[in-house]
Amino acid sequence: MLAFPRPASSAFYRPDIDGLRAIAVLSVIAYHIGVPGLPGGFVGVDIFFVLSGFLISGLLRQELLSGGTIGFAAFFARRIRRLGPALVLVTLVTLVAGYMVLLPDAANTLGREARAVVTLSANHHFMKHAFDYFNTATDLKPMLHTWSLAVEEQYYLLWPLLMLGAYRVGGGVKALRPTLLAVLLLSFAACLYLSYSDMPKAFYLMPTRAWEFAAGGLLAWLPLRHSRRAWHANALAGGGLAVLLCSIVLLDEHSMVFPGWVVLLPVCGTLLVLAAGGLDPHHAPGRLLGSRLFTAVGLLSYSWYLWHQPLLALGRYYDVGQRDLLRDFLLGGVLALLLAWLTYCLVEQPIRQRRWRWFVTDKSTLWVGLAMSVLVWLAGSAAMYLPKKYPWPGYQSILQVKQDQAQLPPGCDMPERGVPLSPQASCRIGPAGAPLQLLAWGDSHTDHAMPMYQLLAQAQGVAILRRAYHGCPPLLDAVPVGEGKVRSWCLNHSRAVMAELGQLSRSGLKGVLMNVRWNGYTALPVAGSASITGLAPADDQGKVAVSGAMLAGVGQLDRAHSLQVMAASLDRLASQLAVLQLKLVLLAPEPEMPLSVPECLARRGESACHARRADVDRQREAILPILQQVASRHTNVRVWDPIARFCDAQTCYAAAAGVVRYQDQNHLTASMSRTLQADFAPLFNWARQP
Repeated sequence: MLAFPRPASSAFYRPDIDGLRAIAVLSVIAYHIGVPGLPGGFVGVDIFFVLSGFLISGLLRQELLSGGTIGFAAFFARRIRRLGPALVLVTLVTLVAGYMVLLPDAANTLGREARAVVTLSANHHFMKHAFDYFNTATDLKPMLHTWSLAVEEQYYLLWPLLMLGAYRVGGGVKALRPTLLAVLLLSFAACLYLSYSDMPKAFYLMPTRAWEFAAGGLLAWLPLRHSRRAWHANALAGGGLAVLLCSIVLLDEHSMVFPGWVVLLPVCGTLLVLAAGGLDPHHAPGRLLGSRLFTAVGLLSYSWYLWHQPLLALGRYYDVGQRDLLRDFLLGGVLALLLAWLTYCLVEQPIRQRRWRWFVTDKSTLWVGLAMSVLVWLAGSAAMYLPKKYPWPGYQSILQVKQDQAQLPPGCDMPERGVPLSPQASCRIGPAGAPLQLLAWGDSHTDHAMPMYQLLAQAQGVAILRRAYHGCPPLLDAVPVGEGKVRSWCLNHSRAVMAELGQLSRSGLKGVLMNVRWNGYTALPVAGSASITGLAPADDQGKVAVSGAMLAGVGQLDRAHSLQVMAASLDRLASQLAVLQLKLVLLAPEPEMPLSVPECLARRGESACHARRADVDRQREAILPILQQVASRHTNVRVWDPIARFCDAQTCYAAAAGVVRYQDQNHLTASMSRTLQADFAPLFNWARQP
């Protein structure tokens, strides 16, 4: 039945908790939409964590006091009724919508996300594949928000076991508070340590968030008594709301460590408001939080949270990855709220009230929960593979351009740790039996130059060894750092390649061809980047002397320091190659487009996809002088700049003369790469001469 959300009548119901849920969901959704002035809206998740700890711990304590045990089947059945059906509905609808909106590779990623959702491992999935929650690349991940649900679900699995174990081993209820206090202290210590050493783990993992649940649980077990002095509760609640407001308005992920110490602000703010409700449920701020509007939003908060991110991500994906405040407000705000209301009325409430026969008993609910998980897992698996075989009609032109890419040697892989290097026989290009004279070294931009190299290798009768590792610059004593972590695998790979060069130089290798997206490693946010990293110097053991949270763009990892590290490291590399009597050709950065070109051409038209020459010059203004300076200092180094093939005085073209030049925003199509071979031929020939 469709109706305005109303709380159930109960003597134990606290409307201020639904009011806090409203603040939490409004802040998170406003943050994801990009509402100005709310840079800390992401702390709404921390409010949810504290509320969950408060409510679940309170329920478990009551169960232990009344019966001395915990009914696990009933507990998990309640969790399934509360969370499962709505989550399954949103996930399945997202998979169907994703098939119509996403390209096959993105649909494959969405399928993997859906499988992670139902295996309760979404936080681990996104820690591995999204790294930095705050990066704009996460705008296009429809299920990103489920990381927090996974943390809660893992908490639901472990918390009853922990409470029952403490109760029985410790001799009753008296052992519960020390247990929670120990969890709080240990978890918070781990959170602080990882915040400054491996921030993604501190952010995404349940053990580093468990202290927030424990804080709520400890408050639920404090013997708060009704206070006759209203100002006590008013002061606590007013102070708590002020702290929450400051957290939402003042915290900024670009200039701080999070979770770190600052997460204490939303956690303590929530605890103060909850404590005030225990002292006086009718305090003045509580009447505001318990108003009909706030409680209605609080009751819809779960479904609204579920719907908003898929709608935002799919809308942005279709609009070539761009944010638009009005569109995002209509999708993540208005439409998501409407769907949340329908989901609440037609799915959440009937199931929680056991009006659907499949959810009447705990046993049947558990079996239905298992069936729903299997269904979503199968649907996610289908989304991973079917769109590539049966793409949505109308995407053929985009896919044709996306598939215009280098045909790389099979078996030439990028191992997770950077080493061991793939066998040379698996990474050679050129005529069979041709002498190996050149090595192509770099990141994914080396790969988009491979079609050009392949033509020249065939024409000149030489072989080239491919040594590319995406996301890694070919430097021996500098490593990309960002997202709270060090890309140590890059250093492993570069040093292995250098050791290999020492051997190859004695058996006929003449030179190195190097094409790298240097801006991706020098703390400059660039279009199409999945992350932003800076460069830090590394010693002979690979250790990096960077303190703090390892945020690119801040302190030792800012743009200026990163460029200095790049220049010094590249200069030393040129010297080492000279000792080996190897030549080095540095390819200058190609222009980068403002939008992904294939999608832009299909949806906006060619004129909207080009880049202004002035913008491209700004992209290159810091990198090109470094490359030229290295060449001026070393006779074995030359720079090749293809800018004239892309740009005139005013414009750099995404497509021209019937050739689409880019697979996305910065990677060339194979067709474009091949057109450059005549221009590059003189330096190609120079590099392979003694």
